[in-house]
Amino acid sequence: MGEPVDFQSFREQVDLYFDKALDGSDEQEFLNTISQNQDCKKVFEQEQSYRNFIKTKVHRPSVSPDFIRSIKNKIRVV
Repeated sequence: MGEPVDFQSFREQVDLYFDKALDGSDEQEFLNTISQNQDCKKVFEQEQSYRNFIKTKVHRPSVSPDFIRSIKNKIRVV
């Protein structure tokens, strides 16, 4: 089944994968880990499901350019 997985490190790799920040060999190693380890696969699928939910179900209200400009101006003053 392979060597034990450091789940904190794996969680970081999951985030990097979804951010498209893994290079080719790291991405391939990550995908191999998922295919060989059911616990990792479950973590990956849960994160994938969560991200899909956020993209499809959570809607942010749009804000006007004037509102954004006023926030930027307040930040500059401080």
